Amino acid sequence: MNRISWLLAGIVFASGTLSGWAKPSQEIELYHWVDFPIEAAGAADGVAKWDVEGSCVWTHESGEVHRTSLLWYSGSNDTYVYRFGGSLPGRWTGKTRSPIAALDGLELIVDVAPSSNPNRIGWSGQIPDERTAWAHQKGPDGQLVKCTPILIMMPDVGHWHDDLAAMQAYIAEFHENHGFNGGHIPTVGHGWFEVGSTASLRTAPATPDVRTFAALEAAASEWSERGGWLHLWMWGKGGSEDFSNLPGGYDGEHSRRINRYLAARLGPVPGWSMGIGWDVEFWADQAKIQWWLDDLVPQVGGWHHWLGARYSDSDIGRGRDPEPANRGEYLARGIAWNTLRPGNEQYAGWEHWATMTSDSAIDAGLEVFADRPMMSEDRFRRRDGVWPQKDFRSDDDILTEIPRWATRGIGAIYGRLLDRNVRGSQPWPNRAEIKAVIESINP
Repeated sequence: MNRISWLLAGIVFASGTLSGWAKPSQEIELYHWVDFPIEAAGAADGVAKWDVEGSCVWTHESGEVHRTSLLWYSGSNDTYVYRFGGSLPGRWTGKTRSPIAALDGLELIVDVAPSSNPNRIGWSGQIPDERTAWAHQKGPDGQLVKCTPILIMMPDVGHWHDDLAAMQAYIAEFHENHGFNGGHIPTVGHGWFEVGSTASLRTAPATPDVRTFAALEAAASEWSERGGWLHLWMWGKGGSEDFSNLPGGYDGEHSRRINRYLAARLGPVPGWSMGIGWDVEFWADQAKIQWWLDDLVPQVGGWHHWLGARYSDSDIGRGRDPEPANRGEYLARGIAWNTLRPGNEQYAGWEHWATMTSDSAIDAGLEVFADRPMMSEDRFRRRDGVWPQKDFRSDDDILTEIPRWATRGIGAIYGRLLDRNVRGSQPWPNRAEIKAVIESINP
């Protein structure tokens, strides 16, 4: 079954409903996911439909591995959904709990068959004796393998959510012709509530926009099928993009609801990681980042996804953002913010200016964060006249910068923006050389 077909199969299945007395059994391939939609008329009305609670504890046939998925409202009629992601082959049995009778006490069964696509990857994780490595599941047994993210800038969700073929064509260009093994989608922000909107979070509606979630699920799945992953920024840099501006504040009802939907819908979907936003030292504080991590990590239910925050190293908050890191100096506040959760849950996110950062300065970061993977999370770009001190000066610079970072296991994001009207990145004229470099690092 090809990528589009299996995704559509999931959508078709989601249109059916289950009774509370059924014991449905479904079969999926390894590293795929499946929905169990349930009709629960009268469970709630209005906004409260989005807050109907339920969970499903999934147990592998070995009895040793468990996952927990959260209930989510489909946005249509009275249909609620439990989702499962197949991280290991074999039979999984799910048992639901909910205060709503129609959603409670169900037994759901999923048989996870071998993957027909040897390139497909599953969920991420940490290799015990290589803690700084980026790794994800690959192969028939769910084992973790190293794969450093070499990501291409992608257009915002609002530009393709209603044209998935355009998104797939974009990924095909930069994966097949350039060799990139993943993509980066910048600030989702207000789009969690209204797809494509860049309005202030102060005006965010109460409920999630199902179109945004469906688009992100499709993009993550597209990269997963190709052996790569998707990296997101949930919020922005501050101002109207600071999630403190949500009605109720950063830990209020809006924020908690969107986190729960993110965990419920995207948790069982493989192939993505996420940062809280960018240049966090300008708008966040430790308490805000700690709350965000502590709220999200437990809710993803055991399906591993790296979470973090892009720090820019400037304690004074007056520009010259990453100058200390460019010299191999990592300031105490940034270290603290990047280690709020254990090293197997939170990646270290930092900003560097690629051509100004020496090899020894890169190595210094690995020594500081020896218990977790690292991403140099400002985008390494080819541009003219924007930030000449930080951007690539020629198309050939990428050929030397990719291996400097990736061979050390540090993820990074790349883009070519000589035409400022381009969304995402322009293709490189030396795409064949770029692909050869990437394949020499991640064969």
